[in-house]
Amino acid sequence: MKRRAFLSVAAGGVLTGGVTPGKVVIAGSGMAGLSCGWELRKRGYEVVIIEGQGRAGGRVETLREGLAPGLAAETGATRIPDTHELTLAYVREFGLDLEPFRPGSRLADIFHLHGQSYALHDGKEPEWALDLRPEERRLGRVGLAERYLLPPLQLAKGSEARPEVPEAIRTMDRFTLREYLARQGLSSDAVQLLTLGADDTISAGLLLLVEFNQLGAHEFFHIRGGNDQLPFALAARLGGAIRFGCRVLNIGQDDRSAWARIEHDGGRETIRGDYAVCALPFSVARRLFTDARLSSAKQHVIEQQKYFPVDKVFLQMRRQFWKDQGLSGFANTDLISERFWSLGGNSPETRGLLLSYVIGARAAKLDGMSVQDRVAVTVADAERVFPGARQNFEAVRSKSWSEDPWQHGGLARFDPGELDFIRVSARREGRIHFAGEHTSRWNGWMQGAIESGQRAAKEISG
Repeated sequence: MKRRAFLSVAAGGVLTGGVTPGKVVIAGSGMAGLSCGWELRKRGYEVVIIEGQGRAGGRVETLREGLAPGLAAETGATRIPDTHELTLAYVREFGLDLEPFRPGSRLADIFHLHGQSYALHDGKEPEWALDLRPEERRLGRVGLAERYLLPPLQLAKGSEARPEVPEAIRTMDRFTLREYLARQGLSSDAVQLLTLGADDTISAGLLLLVEFNQLGAHEFFHIRGGNDQLPFALAARLGGAIRFGCRVLNIGQDDRSAWARIEHDGGRETIRGDYAVCALPFSVARRLFTDARLSSAKQHVIEQQKYFPVDKVFLQMRRQFWKDQGLSGFANTDLISERFWSLGGNSPETRGLLLSYVIGARAAKLDGMSVQDRVAVTVADAERVFPGARQNFEAVRSKSWSEDPWQHGGLARFDPGELDFIRVSARREGRIHFAGEHTSRWNGWMQGAIESGQRAAKEISG
C-alpha cells in the first residue's frame, strides 16, 4: 500500500488520503450530533449526519426576522458560563466573538411575589411581606439558600469537570424540591421564596445539579450576532456530511454494522455504517429502536424520560424604559411568566427585548392557550412587574418547544429517583452510541450536548 494512504493532509483538521477508520451514521444535527461528527471527522472517520429539518442546531435557534435590527431572540440555548470550557473551546476554534450576557451595571433585579414587587439592590435583602418565621426572616433568601441548598454543593466541589453526577447531589434525588425543604422545617412562604422561578415538583437533586453546572461562574456570555453561529460554523465545516430533509424511521444494528432507515422526498433508504449515534432527544426517538437490540434498562429509560414544556415570549420594546427606573429587566415571579430577562444594548433609549422564559407547569398552561392569548398574558405580566411595558410594547416573537415537531419538549426533566437516567442514557449499546443533553451531567446546556457528542466520538475511536 502506498505511503500516501497513511498521511493526513491539513484540510480543516480532517484526515484525507483514501483510508478511513470506519463509517458512522449520526441521527440529529443538534450540538450533540454536530460535535460528535466533527470530532470523528478529525479522526478520519466517514460521517453521515441525518437531519429532518432544513437547518442544523436543534435547540440552539436564533430568531431575527420580525425584530428590530441588532436584536436576536434565542429560543433555546441563551447563555454560556465562563466555566463551560468545552463550549468556549469551540467558540475559539471557529473564531466567534463573545459579548457579556448581562452588561455590568448596578441595576436592580425584581422578585415579584403575592402581588408585590421587591427590588434587590446589590444583593441587599428587602423587607419581605411574607409569613416568615423569625429565623427565616433573619436569614433572608440568601441566608436560607446558603443554609439549606449550599451544603450538598460544597460536598460536590472538586468534581466540577467530571462527567458523573456527584454523589452528594445523587443523594438528594430521593425528594422533590418542595419535600426536601419542608423536611428541613421551613415555612410555606420560605419554601416559595427559595423556589421562586423553579418547578418545586422536580427532583431536589436536579435543582442542585442545575446550580452545580454553573458553580463558580463569574460571568455569562452570548455569541455576538446570535448563538446559532456556533452550530452553523460546525455545519459549514462538515459540509456535505449533513443530509437535510431526511427523517429517521429506524435505528438498528447487527453483529457487523449499524444503520439508520430514513425517509425523504425521493423515497426511503437505509444508510449503513460501522456504528450509529442517536443524537436525538428521546421525546422524538422512542419508537426508532425496534431493531436496535437494546438492553431492558435502556428501553425503560427511553420510554420514561420526560421533557419540560418550555415557552419563550420575546416582547420588543421601543425603549428599555426599565433602566430609567434603576431596574435590570431581570425578574423572578409567581406569575405565569415565571421569569423575565432583558436583552439589548446598554442605553435606555435603544430598543430591547423583555424575554418571558417559562418552564414546566406554567409553560404547559401557556401551551393550552392560543398564541394571541399567550402574548396577552405575557404583556399583562410584564406590566405588573415593569410598569410601562404595555405602552412601550411594539412587536413579539414566541416559541413553544412542546409544539416543535422535531423536539416535543425542551430540556430533559428528572423527577425524584430519575437522575440515574443520565448514566443509563449515555451508555453505548453494541454498535449504537447515544448523545444529547439528556445523556450528560450538564443537561440543558450547550456544554452538555457538546460533552456527550465528544464522549460518543471517543467511545467509537477508542
